[in-house]
Amino acid sequence: MKILPQDFYFEDTITVAKSLLGKTLHIKTTGSVHQARIVEVEAYLGIKDPACHTFEGRRTPRTSSMYLSGGHSYVYQIYGMYFCLNVVTRSEQHPEAVLIRALEPLPLAAKFEKSQLVSNGPGKLCRHYEINKDHNGLQMWRKQSALCISDSGFKVTTSQIIERPRIGVDYAGDAALWPLRFYLADNKFVSRK
Repeated sequence: MKILPQDFYFEDTITVAKSLLGKTLHIKTTGSVHQARIVEVEAYLGIKDPACHTFEGRRTPRTSSMYLSGGHSYVYQIYGMYFCLNVVTRSEQHPEAVLIRALEPLPLAAKFEKSQLVSNGPGKLCRHYEINKDHNGLQMWRKQSALCISDSGFKVTTSQIIERPRIGVDYAGDAALWPLRFYLADNKFVSRK
């Protein structure tokens, strides 16, 4: 297992977002280790992005992990019940992140029904893999971390990456139309087509 080094996350956020597609997320829970392929992400561009939690330099206890160096986890709660997992990118001066929107569980069952999908959405995947506030601020470049990402050699070509506007950010004005959602074409685990 080749864990992505911290400097992988120092690149610009759009590059990191696209590069995360096809990588393997390792989730350690009580007594278990799960693996899943990252198949859908969204980029959030910090202080210049009205859809980002750190827009205009906003700093709150909730967003403190966004001001850590690239490679840390940023887990927050929405609607008082769902958690969302992000990977912080760049540096402490550029509070940006990539939201993990969908995962393909590994190993993949030979047959599955669409109704059985448990990781095709940011809240669903966190619920399924028991990702919560305890996973906030983790160093994801360390193998012993409860969350880390590796390169398993799964190849993704630029022609396989679909670019679309992000989901659920209508409040962000024109930024809601920015094509910062990236996913693997024809993957059955993508949250929405």
